[in-house]
Amino acid sequence: MTTAEVEALVRNMIVHFGLPFTVLSVVGSPIGWNVKISASGTARVVSFDVAGVRPAAIRAAVQQKLEAELSR
Repeated sequence: MTTAEVEALVRNMIVHFGLPFTVLSVVGSPIGWNVKISASGTARVVSFDVAGVRPAAIRAAVQQKLEAELSR
């Protein structure tokens, strides 16, 4: 997947699940991807790494990270 595809995947998941986040950046990393999001209405920026190259694996990892951030 390309950076643009991973960014679109993250944005689509945020919209699909109605989550209060905004994607700031997606950057390739040695293990896969580094994703930075901000919590809407706050100055809180969250950065997390997602391993994998297959869309299904990336989607599952991103969903897990987003849900974890919701519970904070």
